[in-house]
Amino acid sequence: MSDLIARFALVVGLAAAVALNCSPALAQSAVIARIDGREVHCSASDEQRHQGCAEMLLGVARANAEEEFIVRHGLRATEAEVAELVAYNRAFEVHDRNQRARKLDDLETRLAASTDATERDRLARFRTVLIRLARYEADVDAGLEERVVAPAETLRRWIETFKLNAALYRVYGGTVGLNAAGPYAHGAKAALVADYVATHSVEFVDEEIARRFHAILAAPPRLTFTGGAPDFTPYWKRPIRASYIAD
Repeated sequence: MSDLIARFALVVGLAAAVALNCSPALAQSAVIARIDGREVHCSASDEQRHQGCAEMLLGVARANAEEEFIVRHGLRATEAEVAELVAYNRAFEVHDRNQRARKLDDLETRLAASTDATERDRLARFRTVLIRLARYEADVDAGLEERVVAPAETLRRWIETFKLNAALYRVYGGTVGLNAAGPYAHGAKAALVADYVATHSVEFVDEEIARRFHAILAAPPRLTFTGGAPDFTPYWKRPIRASYIAD
């Protein structure tokens, strides 16, 4: 399950980084900055305006800076890399099915032997979930349900994100953060944005938003990697770990 969580977390993180609205409770849109002459607008309620718009502006600057870095260093995902990730996802799905089938067999055996009502209820509910998943997968195999696969563009972004982290750390070093997907080049990403601001025409319209922009940029990661050299190897280049738990 850790690989699935990592992938889900990576998709959520990418979506947040490029979001252009900082609040669903929209107020009047205002220009908060100009980047190379292009206006950056933000809409947020008064109590959210400074912090929310600073976070949004940092997301825009980071996305621009990372895109330039990817192009400059030739980090675009290749078709071979996409095919490798697709193959891994397929292998993981087979592995996951096999593990759940083993777990279902285990539950059947334990249910047949158990005389404790509380335990039987817990095991039966778990068995129901696994049976539903197995039936859904059978319907997918039979063409009765649509097979859900990640779009190719999403796969490319995952690949480029891992390549970007490794390349940024080689160039800038700095603090390494930790999230569900593994280590990421927190300090290097901040240094990249700082370089972007220094080498582009970035005009802050609101001084408080500018102050918060730089404060967020300088903030440490929520979780800091404290081991030896960070390993930015993507999960699809690692062996699939056994996830079966008998208990």
